[in-house]
Amino acid sequence: MDVDRKTVVELAVSAFIIVAFTAGVFFVSRVYADPDNATTNSSIPPSILPDGGLALVGTIGVFVLLVAGIGLFMYSQDFDED
Repeated sequence: MDVDRKTVVELAVSAFIIVAFTAGVFFVSRVYADPDNATTNSSIPPSILPDGGLALVGTIGVFVLLVAGIGLFMYSQDFDED
C-alpha cells in the first residue's frame, strides 16, 4: 500500500490539531468548573462559570482560525517534488 507524503502530513497535522483542541477544551472546563456544582452523578453534567463559556468560545474560535490557517499553508505547499 503506497501512501503519498501529502496524505501522511495531512493526517498527522489533523490528529495534532484534534488532540490540541480536545486538550484546550478539557483545560478550560477544568479551570472554569463551578465549584458549587461538584457532582459525582454521571447523569448530571457539570456546569462551568460564565467566564468559562467565553473561554470555550475563544477556544473554538482559535481552533477554527488555526485549521483555516494550516489548511491554507498546506494548500500552498508542493508535495509532488521527489
